[in-house]
Amino acid sequence: MSPTPLPPDAAYAALQARDARFDGRLYVGVTSTGIYCRPVCRVRLPRRENCRFFPTAAQAEAERFRPCMKCRPELAPRPLAWTTMDASRTLALQAAAWLDACDDAEASVEDLARHLGITSRHLRRIFQAEHG
Repeated sequence: MSPTPLPPDAAYAALQARDARFDGRLYVGVTSTGIYCRPVCRVRLPRRENCRFFPTAAQAEAERFRPCMKCRPELAPRPLAWTTMDASRTLALQAAAWLDACDDAEASVEDLARHLGITSRHLRRIFQAEHG
């Protein structure tokens, strides 16, 4: 079941307020940069006409937006104080733990990515960087 998206005006208001209640439930893709962020990201507020809103990080990536390197939206909700290296390592460790615990012989990379809330392409990239 897919999360219900917020109306665009309400989503933009949450973005303007940097409302932490929407962290992990709302993602904004900025068409002028091709990057998507969490609503709590401390970057400059994008213009309303450049914003597209998504209920999941995977949906933003499916629309060809790249994750912000400051707020790491593919790992939301998580503390903002993590570094990029810590966040990538944590995601790779979560993926490895899921693979170890999975009893389904038919499980795919897409299943794992869906479980983690990211795209399979992003999962492969992080897993390759961490585990070779």
